[in-house]
Amino acid sequence: MTNQELGENVRKIRELKGFSQQNLADEIKVDQKTISRIEKGELSPKFETLVSISKVLSINISQLLAFNENLIFNNYSQYQQGGQFVAYNNTEIEKVENLYKQLLKEKDEVIALLKNK
Repeated sequence: MTNQELGENVRKIRELKGFSQQNLADEIKVDQKTISRIEKGELSPKFETLVSISKVLSINISQLLAFNENLIFNNYSQYQQGGQFVAYNNTEIEKVENLYKQLLKEKDEVIALLKNK
């Protein structure tokens, strides 16, 4: 796996999980530029950094390294009026549903944490 591929995986999973680069950076105690450089493939992260990223994104390292967006998204098209939609791969709908439920749960946890501050 190249630094570029790893960086793309980090970016895609981060975005799917609803984290900004700054959010992720704050959670793993690095600056936002470090996350940007990792995602661009300009920086090869230390193993400890990958562990931290994985923990924050609630995935294991093997999922980070082997992420395949084709398991989640089948294609991306545009409506006639310029709107966009994502068609899910029907053979993997349970995985998509589980990911969606997990994202909703994480959103609720973040909201609860913010209300408690």
